[in-house]
Amino acid sequence: MTELVEEQNKGAWPAIGTVVGNAGTSEFTFILQQFRARVGDIVALTMKVPEEDFGDQRTITVWARITEISRFNPFFPFEAAQELAGEGLSLEDTILSGARDQLEARALILGTTSTTDFRTLFPLTYPVKPASRVFHPPAEAIRRLLVGERTRERGAGVGTLIARRDVDVSISSSKLVSRHMAILAMTGGGKTVAARRIIRELISDGYPILILDPHGDYIGLSRCQNLLREENESCEIKLFYPDLIMRKDGEELVAKLIAQMTNGLTEPQSDYLRFLFDKNPCSNGQKTLDFIGVLLEQQREHIRLEKPPTQLQGAWKGTVGAVGRSLRIVRDKLQRMETTSGQMRASSNLKELDFKPLPNPFSAPEEIIKPNQVSILYLGGYDRITQCSLAAITMETLFQHRADLSGRIAPFMTVVEEAHTFMPSFREGTQDAVSLPVIRQMITEGRKFGTGLMLISQRPSRLDETIISQCNSYLILRLVNPKDQSFVRSIMENLTEADAKMIPGFGPGQGIVSGQVVRFPLPVQIKWDEDLQLAEIGDEDFFDQVEAWSPHKSSKKRSDIQASMKKVTRTRAKN
Repeated sequence: MTELVEEQNKGAWPAIGTVVGNAGTSEFTFILQQFRARVGDIVALTMKVPEEDFGDQRTITVWARITEISRFNPFFPFEAAQELAGEGLSLEDTILSGARDQLEARALILGTTSTTDFRTLFPLTYPVKPASRVFHPPAEAIRRLLVGERTRERGAGVGTLIARRDVDVSISSSKLVSRHMAILAMTGGGKTVAARRIIRELISDGYPILILDPHGDYIGLSRCQNLLREENESCEIKLFYPDLIMRKDGEELVAKLIAQMTNGLTEPQSDYLRFLFDKNPCSNGQKTLDFIGVLLEQQREHIRLEKPPTQLQGAWKGTVGAVGRSLRIVRDKLQRMETTSGQMRASSNLKELDFKPLPNPFSAPEEIIKPNQVSILYLGGYDRITQCSLAAITMETLFQHRADLSGRIAPFMTVVEEAHTFMPSFREGTQDAVSLPVIRQMITEGRKFGTGLMLISQRPSRLDETIISQCNSYLILRLVNPKDQSFVRSIMENLTEADAKMIPGFGPGQGIVSGQVVRFPLPVQIKWDEDLQLAEIGDEDFFDQVEAWSPHKSSKKRSDIQASMKKVTRTRAKN
């Protein structure tokens, strides 16, 4: 006698219903006992199916997930309800029964296993038998089913089943970091909570992580470094701001900035820029703005010459002038970025955090990516074009270090918060999104070189459909916008209609995880890591700020910051 049948006979698997109606190989309906299961519950039944040669039969276990429960009372007709409503009568004043209602549950078939081994899941190829008993499996049996053949594979615990808080849900860490994942939810849906949960699990395994953080949702992790070291004693949380430092032979960085922040250079203009590089090589540790200032001074000197350098031919003044304009555009944008960055870092919420300039990804990638390190690139306060440019330069350069097999940096995961900023759809306009082709390359080729992506967005319909559809796994939390819901349905092939209907009704931290990180789609309740909920930005109580407002003090503080930044700008302009 099989293990499953033994457990059922002992009452360990209580029967909760009976299959009715037309049952198939993809779903079935059963009458459910009152208060014995909920939507999202995983149920099971046993049935006989023919062997491959049709010479014998074998018993299998069919696993299914309840997707819908409807309630009806055959002894309370529709006409009676109309009469009661029309006459203003109470049900207790009639002979009608209000206690004979029944529950009809619809279940989506997840697959089949043997009755003793839940590791291998097969599709059902023979229809479910009507009148079969439906069982409510114990938590341990469901855990074995969810883990399946991944008994020795690294897992990242994300929470529990929505309907079974006693069943933990883990996703495959190896599939997560190599096959890409998207977390999609409206504001307040819990996407940042979910991302922090996954990041925490990767930190415990020492996996390198780069986080592009436009709004400061993750910089609070730096305050939790001691806590995280209890789980990984080698853990390092690094906070970076975009003040790129030149290293020896780092001229490529300036060329990349010009290409992404301007309309680019023609071939003669590129030749002249290389000429400037040859005459003015950068020094190790030199600030990018200072280096651009040196190039501009040389360019102005050439304009003052009566004849061009021997390397220039043709309309040399136009070439020199165009390069100068491009350099000034980049300089001005970087100066504004540095001013904004200084003001943000000097704010009361951030001034105590240990921010460092972002190391040069060309010459010092190992300072950004290394085992046991989380590198958070804070992009708050910068315009979208600058954010995209910096993200593109950083990601593309790190990807190339992996693609050229130089061995300088380890495999890593990049978390892209507010992904619709960096990879907008064509309807949003992509002319300024220089990060779009970089992310497209990483998501198509990243698996070969160990560069995974986790894309997070509150507006799925604004994302590039080609990129997001190539994510192999999804965590969809609450979405109420019809366009976003429609978009999610179009990119998730295995999202059923019943699951899609659940999405707008999810509570905070509730969602559906699907794809290669799990065996089959699961409604989950994300674990809330309260000890990581340190929001440096975004949770301010502005009423308290108004009550404590001191105009003179605030104005002095603001003027001090502005004066300091203007002084830096004037010094650089003179140089």
